[in-house]
Amino acid sequence: MGERVLVVGPTGSGKSTLLRALIGLVPHVSGGDLTGDVEVAGVHTRGLAPHDIAARGVALVAQDPAETFVADRVAAEVAFGPESLALPEREVDERVGEALEAVSLASAARRRVRELSGGEQQRVAIAAALALRPSVLLMDEPTAHLDEATARAILELVAAIARERGMTLVLSEHRLGIAACLVTRALVIAQGRLVLDGAPRGVLADPSVERLGVPVPRSTLVAAALALPAPLALTPQELVARVEALEAAWAPPAPPPAPEAGTALRFEHVTYAYRSAERPAVRDVSFALGHGERVALIGPTGSGKSTLARLALGLRRADAGEVTLAGMRTRSTPMSRLAGVGGLVLQDPTRQLIAERVEDEVASGLAGLPPSERRSRVEREIERFGLGPLRTRHPLTLSEGQRRRVVLAAATARRPAVLVLDEPTLGQDARQRDALARLVADLAAEGTAVLAISHDPEFVADACERALVLREGSLVADLPIGGTPVQLRALADAAVPLSDVGAAVLLLSRRGTPVAARTVDELVARVTAARAPV
Repeated sequence: MGERVLVVGPTGSGKSTLLRALIGLVPHVSGGDLTGDVEVAGVHTRGLAPHDIAARGVALVAQDPAETFVADRVAAEVAFGPESLALPEREVDERVGEALEAVSLASAARRRVRELSGGEQQRVAIAAALALRPSVLLMDEPTAHLDEATARAILELVAAIARERGMTLVLSEHRLGIAACLVTRALVIAQGRLVLDGAPRGVLADPSVERLGVPVPRSTLVAAALALPAPLALTPQELVARVEALEAAWAPPAPPPAPEAGTALRFEHVTYAYRSAERPAVRDVSFALGHGERVALIGPTGSGKSTLARLALGLRRADAGEVTLAGMRTRSTPMSRLAGVGGLVLQDPTRQLIAERVEDEVASGLAGLPPSERRSRVEREIERFGLGPLRTRHPLTLSEGQRRRVVLAAATARRPAVLVLDEPTLGQDARQRDALARLVADLAAEGTAVLAISHDPEFVADACERALVLREGSLVADLPIGGTPVQLRALADAAVPLSDVGAAVLLLSRRGTPVAARTVDELVARVTAARAPV
C-alpha cells in the first residue's frame, strides 16, 4: 500500500486494459477472456462486479472525463459515487465538500460540469474518485487533453494527495517528464507483457525503453547519449547542470524552406462569440498561412483554439471580420465546397467515425473519385499509417491512438489545401509522434498548409516552423520556431512550452554558453564534436 506506480508503454500495449482489469471492467464489462488472478485492495476481481470493487476502495479516473459524467452540476457529479454506496446524506455532503476542497474547486460546486474548462473537468473527475475515499486510485492518462501547465498541476496534486493519505496510485501517463519524478516505481508494458519493473530512474534510463516507443524525456536521451552520470535528467535544469561547462561556438540551424507562394488561409479581424458566453471565444484575430506552412496554434485550455480551427474550415461562421479558405470566403461559400479543400482531425476522434470498417472509414471522403483513384489513395494511407492489420476492424473497437490514426488517414486521403489537427499526439507513443512530425513535413512539401493545435512541446518543435499564441481569444504572438537562443527566448516570453532540448539550450545561453540546437541528435553530435570535458 502507498506505492505510486507509473505504467508506460507504446500505444496499444495494454495499459488501459491493465487498469480496467484492476477495477473489474475487464472482463465483466469489456468482455474477452481473462486467465490468471487479479487481486486489488485485498479482493479478487473475477467474482465481483466493478461497483462492488469500487465499494471496497478502488476508483478509476478515465482519460476523457466527459465520457464518464452522469450529472449536470459539479456537486452532484462528485456526490454520485458516495450516494451509490447508500451512505447517509450527511456523510455524502461531507465527502463532497472534502473532495472539492482537495482539488481547489469548492467555489464551483453549483456550476454546470460541461461549462468548465478541460482542466477543471479533470479536477471534477478526480474529486468524484476521491469522494469514494479509495485506498487504490487508478488513472488512465488523466492529462491527455490538458495543456502542459494544467497537466503538471493535476499530476502534482494527485501525487500530493496520494502521499498525504497513504493511497496507492497506479498511473498510466505519456508525459514522463512530469510523472516520473512523482512516482516510486515504473512498469513498462509492451504487446501486453510486463517487460520492465523497477525504480523510475533505472527503468527510463534503460536503452530498450526508448526503442519500444515510450516517450522518454529528451533531456534523458541527451544525458544518456553523452554517458553523463545519473542519466535520468527529468528536467532541462538537471541536464544543464551536467553540461554547463561545455563551451563551443555552434552555428544556428539552417532556416526552413520558404512555403509555396500564395495564401491557403487568411483571418482578417475575425471575432466569434457563442450565444451563452460572457465574452467572445475569438476576438479580432488576424493572420495568414501560406501553402506548405506548418504552424502550431498554442494557448492555455479555453483560450479559443478549437473555435478558431472550426472558423478556419467554415464549420463556424465569423460574427465579424473575414475568413478566407483556399481563396473562398467561408461566410458566403457553401459548406459542400469548403469541405473539398479543408480537413480536420478532432481532439476526440470518435466523433468523426462513421463507417464500420477501417478501410471504409479511410475511403469515406472519396466518393466522387474514380474507383481506381479511390483504391489507390486508400491503400496509400493505410500503408502510411500502419493500418494494414486493422483494415477490417470496426473503428470503435480500436484504442484512442489507433482511432486517431484512422481519422487522420481519412483526412489526408482527401488531400486538403488546409489540414487542421486538434491535439494530434494524444494517445500516441513516441514512435507515432515522430512519424506524425514526418507526415506533417511531407504534407507541407506537397503544398498542404497544416495548422496544429498542440500542448506537446516536442511535437511542436519537430513538426512546426511557426507558432500562433492565443490567450482569452486574442492572438498575442506570432513567432518563428527554431533552435537559436533568440528564437527560444521569444517563445518562452510568449509562454510557448519549450521542448526539453529547447529549454536546455535557452538555459545554457543564459549562463553564457553560445548554443544553437533543436534536436537531440544535433545537441549530442555537437557536444561530441566539441570534445569538451563534462
